[in-house]
Amino acid sequence: MAIGRDGAQEANIIIVKGEGTVSAEPDTAKVTVGVTTEQKDLVEAQQQNARDAANLVKALLGSGIPPENIRTSDYRIESVYDYKEGAQLFRGYKITHLFQVKTSDLGKVGALVDNAVQNGANYVSDIQFTNSRKDDLYNEALELAVKNAAQKAVTISQAIGANLNPVPLTVTEGFQQPIPYSEYHTPMVKGISTTTPIQPGQLLIEADITVKYRFEAADGSVANDQD
Repeated sequence: MAIGRDGAQEANIIIVKGEGTVSAEPDTAKVTVGVTTEQKDLVEAQQQNARDAANLVKALLGSGIPPENIRTSDYRIESVYDYKEGAQLFRGYKITHLFQVKTSDLGKVGALVDNAVQNGANYVSDIQFTNSRKDDLYNEALELAVKNAAQKAVTISQAIGANLNPVPLTVTEGFQQPIPYSEYHTPMVKGISTTTPIQPGQLLIEADITVKYRFEAADGSVANDQD
């Protein structure tokens, strides 16, 4: 917060920061799974990766994930090198094909991960839990931030014995706080006998604003600096 009396443009100004937080249960999970293939020959690497990716998608569809909830999030081909005694030695090519899988059945996220690994996935990361009402929830947090800023301004004006104009001069919205997510990296071991425990937890949606108010001295005059 800041109180300014210097300069014509900043005379009798209170600047406060408002913060608001809303918690919610997640209702959607997004998981990134995929296959990486490394071979000396590029064509063979592509063909093997395509087969593994197709088997993975088939398994995901077979587990009840609808086609529209499976999308390619990354596909890339990279040259791989070893370094020995300062020399760069070509080792082969690495093909990576990643899919983002979305589900609303949060109780089966662990089973989804296990199914992917058991059917060829050797990459699992970025398990994100979100809420489909995140825009509405953010607006609720924003409303709380506005009220928080207003209360701070009232408290300050009362403390300095000034009259606050409750209508803000400016309101600046901060960056929206990303919804926290869990990240899980699986050891690539097939034949898992128990379901991997994935806990969604609670989501926190945060908003912050900076608000500028004008105030007057209790007698209605504009305060001046005093020596």
